[in-house]
Amino acid sequence: MVTISAEVEIQASPETVRSVFMNFSHYKEWSKWTFTPQVPEVKPDDLKSGDKLQVDLSFMKFQPVVLDNSAERFQWDGKLEPIFSGKHEFTFAPSTKTPGGTTFTQTEEFRGLLSFLMRPGWSFANSTLENWQAFNKDLKEEVEKSSK
Repeated sequence: MVTISAEVEIQASPETVRSVFMNFSHYKEWSKWTFTPQVPEVKPDDLKSGDKLQVDLSFMKFQPVVLDNSAERFQWDGKLEPIFSGKHEFTFAPSTKTPGGTTFTQTEEFRGLLSFLMRPGWSFANSTLENWQAFNKDLKEEVEKSSK
């Protein structure tokens, strides 16, 4: 198993950050990524463990299963077994660095035969981390613009 993560400090409350993050239908206004519940009638806030998503990260499309959708965390499990799978989580934690702010973190535990590709120094790991950092930056800009 290999774990990577990327975090950003956002000058807004965890509730505000989560609200912008969970507003999947507005992603096209600020992100290259799209998340869509597989059942169109299900609102992102109502997703529960076992529900499926359609995820398009612009460089990869997949259909993960939601594991957790709480105030502190949104988590899914994406699989291409036995070759590759990963538990990806987005966390919204009160910042210890930015008063009144949020530490937003993406973390993934990669498993499977090809998980070694996500080790530090490998190009696939580097490009994945760059994409996460770009999403985090875009989210930060959108949240801070919206909360002014």
